[in-house]
Amino acid sequence: MLEQDSTGYSNLYSSTAPIAGDQPEGPWAMNLADSRGYRFLCFDLDAKAGNAAHDAGRLSLWLDELNIAHLVTVSGPSGGRHVWVALDEATDPQLIRELADLAGSLLPSLDKSPLSNPDTGCVRPPGAPHRAGGSSTIARGSIETLHRAATTIDQLALLRAFLVDAGAAMPSAPVSIVRGMGRDEHGHPHLVGRRRDPSARIRALLTEATAADSSTTQAAVLAGLARARWRYADVAALLDHSPALEHARSRPTAGGRTPVPLAAAQRRLAADWQRTVYYVAANPIAGDNQDADFQERAIAVTRAVRAAESRAQAMPGLWGMDGLSRGARTARGRYSHRAVLRAVCLYLVQAARTVVEVDVRRLARDTGYGREACRLALLALSAPEDPQDAESGWLVRVDAAEGVHGATYRLSERFSTASEDSKWSQAATRPSPTAGSDARTWWINQLTASLQVLAHDTFAAPHSLGRAAGRTYAALSPDVSRSPAELSALSGISPREIRRALHRLAWYSLSSRTTSTEWNRPDVDRRDQVAQLLEVDGYLEARTARYDVERGAWAWWQAELTWMRRPHKRRRGRRAPTGVVLFDQNDRPDYPRYPTRGPGRFDHATAAALVREGILRPTPFTAADAA
Repeated sequence: MLEQDSTGYSNLYSSTAPIAGDQPEGPWAMNLADSRGYRFLCFDLDAKAGNAAHDAGRLSLWLDELNIAHLVTVSGPSGGRHVWVALDEATDPQLIRELADLAGSLLPSLDKSPLSNPDTGCVRPPGAPHRAGGSSTIARGSIETLHRAATTIDQLALLRAFLVDAGAAMPSAPVSIVRGMGRDEHGHPHLVGRRRDPSARIRALLTEATAADSSTTQAAVLAGLARARWRYADVAALLDHSPALEHARSRPTAGGRTPVPLAAAQRRLAADWQRTVYYVAANPIAGDNQDADFQERAIAVTRAVRAAESRAQAMPGLWGMDGLSRGARTARGRYSHRAVLRAVCLYLVQAARTVVEVDVRRLARDTGYGREACRLALLALSAPEDPQDAESGWLVRVDAAEGVHGATYRLSERFSTASEDSKWSQAATRPSPTAGSDARTWWINQLTASLQVLAHDTFAAPHSLGRAAGRTYAALSPDVSRSPAELSALSGISPREIRRALHRLAWYSLSSRTTSTEWNRPDVDRRDQVAQLLEVDGYLEARTARYDVERGAWAWWQAELTWMRRPHKRRRGRRAPTGVVLFDQNDRPDYPRYPTRGPGRFDHATAAALVREGILRPTPFTAADAA
C-alpha cells in the first residue's frame, strides 16, 4: 500500500496486506511474483514515455495472434495502459526479463521495471485506485482472464520468437569503451585482426548435428568464430547449411522447431552475432593465445593501475571534492581530473601496455566531460608536483600529438610495483597461468562501470540533474543502504549537498529511502527515462557524432597536406598521354580531393559537411561493381 504524507500519497509502499483481505483505503498494488517466480505478467505502458494506447493495441494484437489470453486496462487519469497475462505456473524471472527487453525494443512506452525485478515488481490491478485520482478500469477483456491463469511457458516461448521475428532485439552491452572492435561496411561488428581458422572444437560443431539446446551450440560457435576474427559475412554464408546455426533458422513450436523466413533468420543471426562480438571484446581470454608476453604485461599494468587507483581513492580532497572554495578547487584539482585519470587507467588495462595514445575526444565520450575539460585535465595530471622531478605527477607524457595521432601517456614511475609491500610481491611471484588476464578483466569491469554511471545524459547534459547528483547516484548501491554521511565520504560531497541530491534523485525514482536515515539505489536503471523527462536525451550521442565529424575532417586535412608535400605526385586535371583515360589516375586511394573555394583556398566547412554526410565511409563492393 502507498505511504501517505501531508501532501498526499507518495510513491513508497510502506505496508502489505493479504490479497484476499479487505481492500485498503488508499492506492495499492499487487506483486507479480512470489518466491518461486512470476505468476502474472503486466506490461506497464507509460503515457509519459510514448503513445501508450497505440503500444497496448499492438501488443494486444500480437497476443491475439498467439492465442494468449490477456486483459487490457486503463491505469489511471494519465492515460497509461496495463496489459495483463496470468501464468499457469511460476516462471523463471530471467525468461520474463528477456521478454521485457524484447518487447521494450518495439514498444517505446513500456516500463520494464515490474518485469525486471521479481522482489519489488508490483502493479495496480483492475479496480485499484490511482494516487492522482480515478482507478484502473478494464478496456478490453474480462477479469476472469486473471482468475483462470491459462498461459503456459510454451506460449511464452512462442511470444519470444514472435517478438524476435517482429524485429525485436535484446539491448546490447555498451560498446563506447570496448577496444579491439571494428565494423564492416554494413555496420556489423567484428574483432580487429587477421582472420584465422577456428579451433578444432568449433570446426566440429559447425558440421556435427546440433545438441538438444540449439541456442547453446550457436552461442559457442559464434564466440569461437568471433575470436578467430571472422566477420558477419563469413558467418552468414553458413546460415543455410551449418547445423550449428539451427537456432537462427527456426523457432520452437509445440510440434518441434519450425523454419522461419530467411529475412527473419538473417535478422536473428545478426542480433546474436552483435551480442557475441560485444561480449568477446569485453571479456577477452588469456591474450587469445597469440601474444606470448601478454600475461607478464597484463600483470605489470594492472599492478601499476592498482597503485594509482588506491592512491587516488585515498585522497578525495586532492580532486576538489571536499567542499573547498572555487579558488581552492581550481588550484588543487577537479572531479573531471579524477574521471580522466580513471579513463587513462582503463585504456592502459585494455591495451595491456604501459604507454597508450590518448585522444581528448575519446576521453570526452568515455567520461561525459567536454573535450576542453579533458584537455585541461590531462595537463593538470601530467604537471609534476615537484618541478625538479618529472615523475612526481600522476601521468607522464611520452610523445606529443602529431598529425592524426594523439599524445601518448604512461603512469608515473612512482606507481611501479617496486614500492609495493612484500606480501603482495611474494604472492605475485607465483601467478596462475591466467593471473594477468584475470586481473585485467576485473579492472576493465571495475573502471568501465565507474565511468559509465556518470557518462550519461541525465547527469552530464546542460539542464540535467548535474554532476553532484551523478556522483551521489554513483555512491548509492542497490544492495546496501547508506546514510548521507557514508555517501559524503564516498563521493566527496558535503552532507548538505548529498541530502539535496538524494531528494532530487528520489523525485525521479533514481534513489529510494530504506529507513529514516538510509538510502539505496533501485535495482532498475531508469536514467534513460529520466533523460527523456528532462528533455536532454541524446545530448552526449549528438556531441560524440560532432566530435567524430571533427576527427574525420582533421584526418582528411592531414591526408591532403601529406599529398601536397609528396614529390612526383600526379597533378590534378592532367590527362592521359593518349587523350583517353583508361583507368582512374587518382593517386590518393584513401581520401578524395579536399574541397576548395578557389586556388589555394581550402573550404573546411564544406569538408566537415561532407564528412557528416558520409563521404569518408567506404562504398560496399557488390556483384554489379564486378560486372
